[in-house]
Amino acid sequence: STYYYRQMFCCFFRDKHGISALDVVGRDNATFETDYPHVDSTFPHTKEVALDHVKGLDEETVYKLMRGNAIRMLGLDLDQ
Repeated sequence: STYYYRQMFCCFFRDKHGISALDVVGRDNATFETDYPHVDSTFPHTKEVALDHVKGLDEETVYKLMRGNAIRMLGLDLDQ
């Protein structure tokens, strides 16, 4: 619905289901998270984990998941 796509975001880390659910949750409403500094975070291997998750995705989707959607969600003045 309009409310979902305007107000809801999902995030995932170390969870391939997040990638397989992109068509359900929407590529504009998902982000990759690091969960740092919690003990279950992927640090110090976050970059490798993230790259493994997005393998095979198109460049636009990778940008949205890794940066673009979070910038938009938080209203940050980056990439402008």
